[in-house]
Amino acid sequence: MATTMIVNQSINALLTELRANPRLRWGLWIIAGVLWLYGVLALHDAVQTKRDSYLVLIQRVTRLQGTATQGEWSKRLAEAKSLQLNLESRLWRESTIGLAEATFHDWLYQLAQQASLGNVQLQVAAQDDVSGQKGTANGDAPIASGLWRVSAKLSFDFNPQSFYPLLAQISSHEKKVSVESLVIRSMPTPKAELLLVAYFLRPPSVASTETNQRNDQQ
Repeated sequence: MATTMIVNQSINALLTELRANPRLRWGLWIIAGVLWLYGVLALHDAVQTKRDSYLVLIQRVTRLQGTATQGEWSKRLAEAKSLQLNLESRLWRESTIGLAEATFHDWLYQLAQQASLGNVQLQVAAQDDVSGQKGTANGDAPIASGLWRVSAKLSFDFNPQSFYPLLAQISSHEKKVSVESLVIRSMPTPKAELLLVAYFLRPPSVASTETNQRNDQQ
């Protein structure tokens, strides 16, 4: 009985301190945000693994197409194509790179409005497969042939009640969105900044045209 009273007194003292100390409350929210960040980074690693698998499958299908006449490879080719289609179903799709950029922008802006985020700033940029299989200048991973990389920087006032549901919506979306980074600042006012990336599958006609243009330039 005495132990229970001591525990209750400790809890009441902690709650009283939290009500009286705004900095302590924000400190606890920031700690919760850091813990959530570890979960987001783990999700990012899973997305990166799937994207790497997609790159490997693209190369595998290309190799298998050259030996498709051999009976022993026919089944493997069908399995590889099935896996490729499954991965491609998680990619975003638009007919042009401009529409890809606009679609990702509108989707994120709508999420921000639904989450009632404050002081939203959203910047979206699309990157074409201009460098083939090479990495980008800032150290990003290579872009697979046939994909558009659309990145977005979303900044807003940090509020845990709207922030965590926003991340849940992003992670559960049917089309894959990668969280590249998450920064939470407490001073002078709590702010959060998300760097998000989506990959769009280019239409075959667009990919063929751009490949021909690059060959002509060479």
